[in-house]
Amino acid sequence: MKINTLSIAEFIRYLLLFSLFSQIISCSGTESTEHKTLVQERAAQADWQSRRFSLSGMVYDLSGAAVPDAIVSFDTVTSKTDASGYFELANLSPSNALLLIKHADFRNEQLAVNMLSSVDSTSIVLEPIRLTRTSLSQVRFLFGGDVSFGRRFLDPEEITPPDQVPPDNPEAPIQSSSPVEGTRKIMQWIKPWYEEADWGVLNLETPVTDNPSTPHPNKSFVFFTLPDSLNALSEVGVDYVSLGNNHVYDYLQGGLDDTLFNLDAVGIKYSGAGKTVEQAFTAHREVIKDQGYAFISATSVSGDQYAPTNYVANASKGGAADLREDDDVINAIQTASTDGFTPIVQWHTGKEYTFTPTKYAAGRMSLAAKNGAALVVSHHPHVAQGVSIENGVVILEGLGNLAFDQNRLETFLGLMARVDMSADQVAQLRLLPVYLKQFAPLPISGDLANRFIRRIGEFSDGRGALVYPYQSQGMVSLNMTDISVSQQSVNVVITIPDSGISIVDLRQYASSEFSISKFETAAPSDDVTFRMGRDIMLFGDFEDWDVDEQNLASNRWDVPSASRFICLSYAYRGLAGLCSIRDETNQSDSVTAFRNRIRVMGDALDTPNKELSLLAYIKGDNAGEVTITARYYASTGSQSFGEETIINHAAGSFDWSMLSADLTMPSDDAARATRIFIRHAPPLNGEATVAFDELALINWEEEVVSAEVINTPHARDFIRVEGEAGREINLSLTFSRYLPEN
Repeated sequence: MKINTLSIAEFIRYLLLFSLFSQIISCSGTESTEHKTLVQERAAQADWQSRRFSLSGMVYDLSGAAVPDAIVSFDTVTSKTDASGYFELANLSPSNALLLIKHADFRNEQLAVNMLSSVDSTSIVLEPIRLTRTSLSQVRFLFGGDVSFGRRFLDPEEITPPDQVPPDNPEAPIQSSSPVEGTRKIMQWIKPWYEEADWGVLNLETPVTDNPSTPHPNKSFVFFTLPDSLNALSEVGVDYVSLGNNHVYDYLQGGLDDTLFNLDAVGIKYSGAGKTVEQAFTAHREVIKDQGYAFISATSVSGDQYAPTNYVANASKGGAADLREDDDVINAIQTASTDGFTPIVQWHTGKEYTFTPTKYAAGRMSLAAKNGAALVVSHHPHVAQGVSIENGVVILEGLGNLAFDQNRLETFLGLMARVDMSADQVAQLRLLPVYLKQFAPLPISGDLANRFIRRIGEFSDGRGALVYPYQSQGMVSLNMTDISVSQQSVNVVITIPDSGISIVDLRQYASSEFSISKFETAAPSDDVTFRMGRDIMLFGDFEDWDVDEQNLASNRWDVPSASRFICLSYAYRGLAGLCSIRDETNQSDSVTAFRNRIRVMGDALDTPNKELSLLAYIKGDNAGEVTITARYYASTGSQSFGEETIINHAAGSFDWSMLSADLTMPSDDAARATRIFIRHAPPLNGEATVAFDELALINWEEEVVSAEVINTPHARDFIRVEGEAGREINLSLTFSRYLPEN
């Protein structure tokens, strides 16, 4: 007799599904009094969970030759490529997971694959997968961004004084009494990439101590990581950490001494800080596959305003290596090179929360490239920045966060950089996007990954490297000869409404790998204007793009509850939407809030762009009145500036329709952020359901003209058309994407 059993992953998925509906139904009465949408949604989710999927694709090497006999696995299902490189995996449960490809002659490959993006198809065909042949001389590095396991990781409410170790808290990701277990869980989803690399790297932006008795007397933000967390990093595959940053001295010399001791104890290598200037600038040297590499780390964020307790080493104290000291920087790089070691530098520099390096930070990167560095990796802004090439040297301008406890929306997307080097030359570079969910890095796929990578490509434009999305990763062309361009066109007819403004949602006309590269219209330019815009909300599609145990998760929205939840039975596009239910017995509105402040473009540079529109798709079944409001805030702190109603939709039944309206952010210079709140009122009679999907908060940017070539890739997915009401305009839209040549 054959007995079917559930895998652990399937069991967890069903348990989470049951838990979700237990929360909803517990506030909704018995089966006979359940809201019809709950009954409908439970059936939709049960049907979805019962479906089985197939996943297929082709596996090639970098030259385009088929790779037979590669082992391909997804969740618990395994297959092998045939003579043509083809594979197919069947009977898969609906869950995002990593696709793993192994072959004795090639490097392992891992891809985040999304199985939760469409309700229409159970057969998913991947674009060709490209494997890198193993080499006795080529070294694979994996670089991660900023990491700390203190503060909210240990104490979510931040109530413990900075000179004490927080007590265990069941709500905390890491328990003080046993840090290694929680740290393992935080890093578990990116472990395959670190394990596969020859040399795993990250920026350890924290002292490591269990004696936090000497917090910096002046800094607003100090934190520490407990020593046992390092054991988990070592298990993951982290070999080296950079310490040249502005937090390594948060607990002064005692904390720095503990950090160095604890790193030595677990065998993780480091550089960038020490008891003297000489020690701080001493490179860590490592021979990997018979090639010597020297790792140099320094920071330009000095804390001189707190002298003599600044963060950098000088003649009288220890600390981080000071990136502002040109002679020390150049000497460290050139000494390593003279001694036969290829210099790889990691700079901690720039301005926080910016998408491009400051002029000074770019100058520090240039200094390294001009003086012998073979690779430059930067961090500190906490958001990912672009890729450039100078003097033939690849510069990773910013990786963002890898595992960090910031609550700012713009810090939740980060990059890992997989760099294959032959001696002192970068042979291949790939960017691996992650989403920090409860501060833990999760691989992402689909639209979220593609739009993020398009932004990285946009802010890399014109500086020597082309970054573009492929297989939900960031492919990087270093010479512009290994790519091809795919284009598609569509004609759109719009009629300008009474408001004189029409928004063209480009997401409806091309998949997320594409960016608009040109539009053409016969409308006279003096009668009609066109502007480009980007979504700064990022999480308004209600889809689950990350890889973890939880399916159909709502990222950044205040759900689920008895009255609002992610639903499959109502979706304008993709798999999921947001449902809000009420009935005639309810006395109050259902309120769905976006959890985070959304800061406007330019905020970090003190040039806030306050030209905003909200776009939403909405459907109602006997819906109560719907109101969408915006509350305005300063970029940080408690200062607020009131709220306004953006959209108001009358009660009733209506099919999916697009609504949009401009926001009027207060003129006060401090007003630079907003939060969005959706209110659904009870109906006069019966049961009410309203669904939302594909929300976007659009920041409007430059004006463009017909037939003008728009550099791609970029992350601007909207066109604002302004002209005379009632005018009909024909638009011919051309979209472009890049693909590997072979």
